[in-house]
Amino acid sequence: MRIGSRFYQECRCDEPGSEGVNLKWLDSHDREIQPLRPGIESNVYSEWVNEDTCRLFISSLSRSISGAYKCVTNHNGQTYALTYNVEAYDRPYFINTNETQYVVSGKNVTIFCEARSETDPLIIWYKQDGLTKIKDDDKYETTSEGLIIKGVTNDDKGLYRCAASDLKTGEEIIRDIQVQVISVPEISEIVASPDSNVVAGGILEIVCMATGNPHPEYEWRKIPKYPLTIQNHTFPSMFGNVKKEGNRITIYDVTENDAGAYECTASNVAGSSSGSINIEVYFMPNITYAESVVAIEGSTGQIICKAQGLPIPQMSLSYIGEEINDQSVVWIARNISEIEVEFYLNFLKVDRSHDGVYICNATNFLYTDQREINLTVLYAPHFERSFEHAWGWGGRSTNLSCENQSNPPANITWNYQGNGLSEEEQTEINNIMADKLHSNPLIIENISLYGTYQCFAKNEFGEDKKVIALMQGFTPAAINNVTITNYTSTSVTFSIDGPQYVNGPPIKAYKAEYDESDNYNITDIHTNRTWSIDRPFRIDKLKPSTVYYVRFAAINDVGDSPWSDVYDFLTLENTNFRSVPLEPVWETDVEEVAAMERKLKWKKEELVDSYNIRLCPMNNGVIEEEVCKDKTIEPAAEFQLDELDSNTTYYLELVAHNSNGSSTPAHITFTVPAEEENLLSAGALIGISIVIVFLCLVLLDVLLLLWRRQGIIAHCCQKKKKNQREVSLNSRDRKGLLKEIPEPNDVQKRASNGHREYEYNKTTGVITGKHSAV
Repeated sequence: MRIGSRFYQECRCDEPGSEGVNLKWLDSHDREIQPLRPGIESNVYSEWVNEDTCRLFISSLSRSISGAYKCVTNHNGQTYALTYNVEAYDRPYFINTNETQYVVSGKNVTIFCEARSETDPLIIWYKQDGLTKIKDDDKYETTSEGLIIKGVTNDDKGLYRCAASDLKTGEEIIRDIQVQVISVPEISEIVASPDSNVVAGGILEIVCMATGNPHPEYEWRKIPKYPLTIQNHTFPSMFGNVKKEGNRITIYDVTENDAGAYECTASNVAGSSSGSINIEVYFMPNITYAESVVAIEGSTGQIICKAQGLPIPQMSLSYIGEEINDQSVVWIARNISEIEVEFYLNFLKVDRSHDGVYICNATNFLYTDQREINLTVLYAPHFERSFEHAWGWGGRSTNLSCENQSNPPANITWNYQGNGLSEEEQTEINNIMADKLHSNPLIIENISLYGTYQCFAKNEFGEDKKVIALMQGFTPAAINNVTITNYTSTSVTFSIDGPQYVNGPPIKAYKAEYDESDNYNITDIHTNRTWSIDRPFRIDKLKPSTVYYVRFAAINDVGDSPWSDVYDFLTLENTNFRSVPLEPVWETDVEEVAAMERKLKWKKEELVDSYNIRLCPMNNGVIEEEVCKDKTIEPAAEFQLDELDSNTTYYLELVAHNSNGSSTPAHITFTVPAEEENLLSAGALIGISIVIVFLCLVLLDVLLLLWRRQGIIAHCCQKKKKNQREVSLNSRDRKGLLKEIPEPNDVQKRASNGHREYEYNKTTGVITGKHSAV
């Protein structure tokens, strides 16, 4: 309505049963409009007609009171309202008519131009600066809201003029409208750099390229490929390890969670379009499940190992121990998703040999992950041998072992059955031994209790029994068969046949007592020599052409056998006859010395003019004959092994030789260990120590300088400053005024020249006359 007009509006509630409803009017600021009271003038007021009707009066409309006026009520807890927009104008004016408007290419669009006046205004459209009037045709159509342009093309952009005329007053207003033709964005390409397949830990950049007018805005949305922790989401300028910059997103430190589809939406005022790119993230294998397993022997069992990775890992299980080659073991691997794989080791019948550690391996081109899996097999006790002999004799205790294989460890129970004992005696002995009948080993201190001992091993899965026959052991019988197999002028070698039957522990050594025939019957003190049963029975350092008497005895754990008959032999002459050398005898620990010190040692032998050494590398226990090396050396007792390869096993033969022939070969096998990294030399360690000590002294002197102004550095600095200060003062004191002790000539000179007494302040540097008032 025109400014100054009078406005009236009635508000009534016609709802049945709404008698006595409370109606009220609110102004544009939601303040209640009060009724007009006597003596009070108001431009805006309300008036009650009856209980359900209320009127609004505006005496003179102005722009300041224009706005939304509401008639409201509250009934049964609900608010009801009617709104009237009251606008005041002094001339026609435009609403919803922007000076710049956008139209979408290819569509029918409206250029908005609306005007308000007391009567509906007349709208006329012009194009090209108001020179060409637009008429309704196939291209244009005028409406109350604006001008419709059909099938917009780029030629439709430009300047349009909207002229609105008030038919009552003839007033006209004009609005120039700049029309811009816009287009819906189209995504031409989405590119991932370096590639859409990226390795975890790297940086990935995705660029979305689109056309459109005006230039589109971009929004990104992530659709995870795998059902992991991240749900579908849009990206703000920065999200976690993702940074957004316009049509570009950069993913730092890519993880497997970043795999999936990345959707780009390009939007402007004309509309939007979307496109997406799939990103694959290659990541290292990770074993997600590898639990230890407990199984009962004879039952079925299963070891499970699961892993994730991309490319999907190759799975395997290896057993730390002897290779399992059992038809009751079945290996199964299957992929359960694009990134997950499961590996099963099924035991159709679990055996105790399956117990141990299994290594689960998951491998792709990026990495190999490993995990240990323990298979614990529970089984009943088992003895390798169900019957054993044991020996005992007076003067010592005997330990009877009940070692068995069982899991969990078995409980041990012993039972004694003596030979020729009555049941009462048997029971009494078992009662006496009751405190020992559950120990392992069983210690028999009363060696008179010979007989049968039964060991029972039992756990929750079963039991087993072992019988040990404890018999009285005796020393071996006397040796009755000895022959000489080889002898020289200074040595002799025997072949000893032990007793055919030993009623006691086995023979472990032989000993000999020998002497020259001339001394044998004179004294009872003779030379002794003892050999273990695996050593050559040889006596050395004998005199040539000499008759010797010798006798032998066998040794077991019980003691020594009686001496054998006395044998005699004559050593050879040193000049008339020489035999072939004896087989070389290695020094103790020759294999370890050869491997670690690369040195070969054997016992020196007489009547040897040379030794032949044959050295061959071995591969998987097989001698490589084609690369063996032979070397002949002068008689010696050791030889330095050169040019041996580390981490290699060698087979070595040593043959002694003289003019009569060669000895049988002595051989050893040893392995040279892998080389360790060289440590620092002693000189380098000393040098490093000196440098560290020097640095510590310098650091200590610096601390003294900063803390107490002491030390070598402080002394040098103070001396230098003092010298500089003295030089500076003396150079400026050309008349000698600063000298603390004047020279004799100076006194006379100053006296003749008048009053020349001065004082020098060393702190401030000021020179004044001694009697000066300054």
